Amino acid sequence: MRYDFRHSDKCNMCSTTARRTHGLRLNRSQGMRPRRVSGVAVSIIECGNCGLLFPDPVPYPENLADHYGIPPRDYWTSVTTWSEGYFESEIATAKRLINFRPGMTALDIGVGLGKGMRSLVHAGFDAFGIEPSESFRDHAIEHMGVDAQRVQLASVEDANFEKGGFDFITFGAVLEHLYDPALAIARALGWLRPGGMIQAEVPSADHLVARLINLFFRLQGTSYVTNTSPMHSPFHIYEFTLKSFEENARKSGYRVVEHSYAVCEIMHLPKMLHPLLRRWMEMNRSGMQLTVWLSH
Repeated sequence: MRYDFRHSDKCNMCSTTARRTHGLRLNRSQGMRPRRVSGVAVSIIECGNCGLLFPDPVPYPENLADHYGIPPRDYWTSVTTWSEGYFESEIATAKRLINFRPGMTALDIGVGLGKGMRSLVHAGFDAFGIEPSESFRDHAIEHMGVDAQRVQLASVEDANFEKGGFDFITFGAVLEHLYDPALAIARALGWLRPGGMIQAEVPSADHLVARLINLFFRLQGTSYVTNTSPMHSPFHIYEFTLKSFEENARKSGYRVVEHSYAVCEIMHLPKMLHPLLRRWMEMNRSGMQLTVWLSH
């Protein structure tokens, strides 16, 4: 896989140039003994203002299909069937925040397997989508019954929708994959009607388990970190903090209406510690996932 490495001189979310080096990330899975693994490493930077984590230089693939032009089963560890409970709590929150009425419009940015878009339709939304991967879009159409006419095969930068045309827009595990998340949010705000809501689910830069693994790496005498994965699956470029969105909101003219953290699956640590770690992460808002709700 070939990359074009481009220097980033400021934080994408808050535009601050203050920074510190967080550590090094290899172009492959590092395991728990990264010193034994060979590969190409990039520096992971922490924004000195908002805490956003990102690589510098940023590795841009020669072709986006190098990352996502693969069969869904080669990208997702589990390609499961749809159930009525999928995306249920997020849809319930969206309905509450926008005072839902049947037929309101929704946009799923990053349709992926199509389960989220199917859930939106099931919940009474008039749903549309964007998906840049042809193989993922095909799966959504063939296996999830997604209407092909309602899913643009495009990136968020190239997609075209009517200004103010949507009541609800969701970035479900998407912003961390984009090379310019601030631009993606700005584009989505243009498609959002007054009073509408944007939901974004992203990896948290404050994740306790990642900090513990990084400490383990330090005790081995290395500077490697587990944060992000810009050159191997799942190809995460960024990890966010709540302040990342608050600072971007001030810059871009929106507001953070609500936010929450989720522990998610605990990996790489002994199972006997999971109950204690889960409780600690719930109490200290240091779970793996951050969800924010944004509006004009």
